[in-house]
Amino acid sequence: MDMPTGYGPDSEIDHEGMHPVWLQLAAILAARIESGRYAAGRPVPSLNQLRQEFGVARGTAVKATNHLADLGLVRAVHGKGVFVLPRTRG
Repeated sequence: MDMPTGYGPDSEIDHEGMHPVWLQLAAILAARIESGRYAAGRPVPSLNQLRQEFGVARGTAVKATNHLADLGLVRAVHGKGVFVLPRTRG
């Protein structure tokens, strides 16, 4: 699924919005990666931190980070967290 546009690093989740909450979260996290707020090699916030910051369920946070992994933006390391991958220039 394509990433929706219009979400920036400081956007908030619209629980009544037209996009699924997990996709909104993925778009916001992707914007934070793009902006450099989450740097390559560094972890994104934990699932619990994402739950607290955005008011989402754990499954929603998992689905969002899995989508980012599918897009090649992050990599999950079992027992360690989800880490931003270096950007490839092409």
